[in-house]
Amino acid sequence: MSKIKLGFSALLTLILLGMFAALASAEGFTATPSNPAPGINVGTIDNNGDANQHRTHGNFQNNTNSCGNCHSAHNGSNETLLKFQNSEPDMCLSCHDGTMGFYNVKTASGAGIFNSTHESASMHDVGKGIQIGSAPGAYANKSVGELECSSCHNPHGSVNDRLLSESVIGVSYSGLTKGTKSINLELKEDPAYADINNSSTMSGLKITTSVGPKGNTDKVNYAKFCGACHDDYLGSSGAPNHTNHYGHTTNSSSAGRNCASCHYAHGTDITMLKDTQGKTIADYVNGGWTQEKAEAYMKDVSVNSKGVKTSSLKKYTNMAVCWTCHQSSHAIDTQQPEDKYLTDGVDRYGNPIKLFKGKSDIR
Repeated sequence: MSKIKLGFSALLTLILLGMFAALASAEGFTATPSNPAPGINVGTIDNNGDANQHRTHGNFQNNTNSCGNCHSAHNGSNETLLKFQNSEPDMCLSCHDGTMGFYNVKTASGAGIFNSTHESASMHDVGKGIQIGSAPGAYANKSVGELECSSCHNPHGSVNDRLLSESVIGVSYSGLTKGTKSINLELKEDPAYADINNSSTMSGLKITTSVGPKGNTDKVNYAKFCGACHDDYLGSSGAPNHTNHYGHTTNSSSAGRNCASCHYAHGTDITMLKDTQGKTIADYVNGGWTQEKAEAYMKDVSVNSKGVKTSSLKKYTNMAVCWTCHQSSHAIDTQQPEDKYLTDGVDRYGNPIKLFKGKSDIR
């Protein structure tokens, strides 16, 4: 009897040791070309026999192993055989939380940030059970679907940059035939990943940063992309919405007149908000302000129609989002904070900026 008890004790000890070893291994995970993230297994030889990696989204190789990164053939958690039981964003964030090393949606980027820990934070709350048809500015949009990452992105690939879907909630926003690229983003190689970008074994794969839609047609189509859900906000100059109220022009090819001029697609927080000079908290701290003073200055105190404070995914804090474009050709009578930061040059649309008695004057 004692031998049996001893045997069970030894077995239990081995099981516990194995569990602790597995946990320790996960915590000390080191990415490799064939296993770039925990549980993500890819090949290293492409269709041409060259050393490479399987691509997870689109342009799949003929010997792809990428399907298994998200799907389980016999043990899926839902009808689409997804591996992850909690939510679609959990699946996406298994890589895009920084684990893969790039395209981390929890850090600042041209698309904004998914973050709820900082002040003045607001975002597209994917995976929170929000009904798409409840979007601000929704009128014709009656979708009862839940807002997810795939509401805007196609995980299986897209002709548009950043896997932007060719249609949103079933609406072809550009009016173009399927498979026609309708949105070009202004992409530049990310200097933080120069080694990867300069590698000869990546078959042209480049890690890039984006600052938004590129040309005038792209800006209009980008606004229509957002307008598929926020349809009442998709307005031309001088055109009323369905209630005969007027809103800011969003559907225009003119510089600055599209959704991406004022808003981030993913979200914003106090670390990303700017003032009318394009300065962030970090800029003011580097200029000598304390962190507390800079945060108090940049804090967004806007209130929506329901009386709730929200920064509304804005790029610029408070009504600086208006002032940054609508600065008068006359001298600004109010003193801008820390005028010592102003220099002769151009604004973000290329308009000349001249100093006038210590104040910015766009002429």
